[in-house]
Amino acid sequence: MKRLKSQIGYIFLFLYLSLIFVLPSVYFNSPKLFVVNIIRLPLRLSDRAFYNIRFLMHSKALIAENKDLRNKLQELKSKAYQLEELKTENERLKNILAFKNENQFNFIAAQIIAKDSTSTSNSIIISAGKKAGIGEKTVVITPSGLVGRVVEVSSTSSRVMLITDPDSHVSAIDSRSRCEGMVYGISGGLCRMEYLPLDADIKKGDVILTSSFSSIFPKGLVLGEVVEVQQALGGLSLSALVKPDFEFSQLEEVLCIK
Repeated sequence: MKRLKSQIGYIFLFLYLSLIFVLPSVYFNSPKLFVVNIIRLPLRLSDRAFYNIRFLMHSKALIAENKDLRNKLQELKSKAYQLEELKTENERLKNILAFKNENQFNFIAAQIIAKDSTSTSNSIIISAGKKAGIGEKTVVITPSGLVGRVVEVSSTSSRVMLITDPDSHVSAIDSRSRCEGMVYGISGGLCRMEYLPLDADIKKGDVILTSSFSSIFPKGLVLGEVVEVQQALGGLSLSALVKPDFEFSQLEEVLCIK
């Protein structure tokens, strides 16, 4: 009996729903819409849930693809830098080779393996020593001009004192006016040409060369360009600041004159 009473409610609900969907909408339009909305609610929720799951799965794939593309882009950038470095190195070596072919000197090419630049010292270590025919006082240059001279040598490497070193001094001449002086290294990557008479014809932009009075350096090597002319201490002579034609930070290969 109890079972029958509990089933009566389900029977009436079934009949009511049947009437809603069978009879014309004019009688049961509002209840029908109410029931339809109740039925559609879980469908909407499940559809939204499946959409979110698909979106998350797709997003995960997009994140992985984006990471892979970034890695590939970094690899391409790295290869581009390497190619640019090879191109620059090739141009430098071509210039060195052309310079060797155009000059009467016999050269030994060497790589720079270390640099030392302080207020009291400017030198480099090169990858050539006694085995390559390098000795003390060997002159070291680049296609741009004079770099310095070897002051210490081992079997496979040598230390080169640059012309910007405070202990360096080179007999020099102005290529335009032919006035002569001595070029000393000073701090800041510059040199100073001293012992110029007060009436010396020297001015900014003049190119300074090694002179024939040097016992170490061949005549005619470029030392640098005059950037400023000053009156020396005491006012009895002139001096000129000279900027070498090489950049210390950019030195990578040099030529040693045999």
